[in-house]
Amino acid sequence: MKRFLRSREALVTLLLVLLIGATGLFNPNFFKFDSIVEIFNASLTLVLISLGEMFVILTRGIDVSVGAIAGLSAVVLGTTLNLGWPVGFAVLAAVITGTLAGVFNAFGVTFLRVPPIIMTLGTLGIYRGLMRIITGGSWIENLPQNIKEPNLWGFLGVPFFVWVTLALLALTAYVTLRIRVARYFYAVGDNEQGAFLLGLPVRWTQFAAYTLAGSFAALAAVVFTSQIGFVSMNAADGFELKAIAANVLGGVSLTGGVGTPLGAAVGALFLTAVHSMLIFLGVPGIWDNAFAGAILLAVVYVDYRVRQALEVQRRQARIRGETHHQGGAP
Repeated sequence: MKRFLRSREALVTLLLVLLIGATGLFNPNFFKFDSIVEIFNASLTLVLISLGEMFVILTRGIDVSVGAIAGLSAVVLGTTLNLGWPVGFAVLAAVITGTLAGVFNAFGVTFLRVPPIIMTLGTLGIYRGLMRIITGGSWIENLPQNIKEPNLWGFLGVPFFVWVTLALLALTAYVTLRIRVARYFYAVGDNEQGAFLLGLPVRWTQFAAYTLAGSFAALAAVVFTSQIGFVSMNAADGFELKAIAANVLGGVSLTGGVGTPLGAAVGALFLTAVHSMLIFLGVPGIWDNAFAGAILLAVVYVDYRVRQALEVQRRQARIRGETHHQGGAP
């Protein structure tokens, strides 16, 4: 039980199940398989962006440009498709765009030593500006049908991109848990100076984190462009803050060194599910952010109090053990 209480992912998952159950009692349609699958499908963009943001936060950094990177990648994808490029090459161009945007952030933060919040705030404006320059301020519409076809594929009633994202999540979780190099993200975030003294490549680890954030944002752009079939000028706007909130909700510490891909994904799924729940309950959409913010604060506060209580119990148990040992000593 103590291990369960210490796991933010478990607590958030439990709360998500309870909220789904409560919503289903008021509107039984919410329990339908299609409704649950749609929540997963709608969460994919935020899940992917949150996974990329997770690597940055693990190193005690922050990237507020990931939403703009996703938007810029989507613009490149839409533009190249309308120019007649094959889907594969257009997707590759989008992924390269996002990765290069992440590399630019990484270079500024790790080698020019610009504070992460300043660097990524600046590039947020640059990438959003490039979106308007490329498109002339117009939406990209009338995309070829073949970019939308993956949404028609599925297995066991679950859309293609849901399976792809689950596979990517599993791969990311395995890498961060089992691959030694990936543990550098945790070491650098936990104690940058200590990691440096141990001979770990601190700067290159940070560089990789921002680069991965750009790559994951580009993958998110491919998914949501395929889902909606057009690219607007506010594509993925605000997703950077949602991604940070999803990570915090899922137990990824802003002080670095703590968190898991599963936690980031669960946090993103939770925030998406809240939006869907409010729709099924007939609550006006203007309450979405307020409701999600209130839950975020409540979960973080309860988690803090639970951890604090468990730490007090641990210390008391240790003191009792030491006292008993001293009392029994000859």
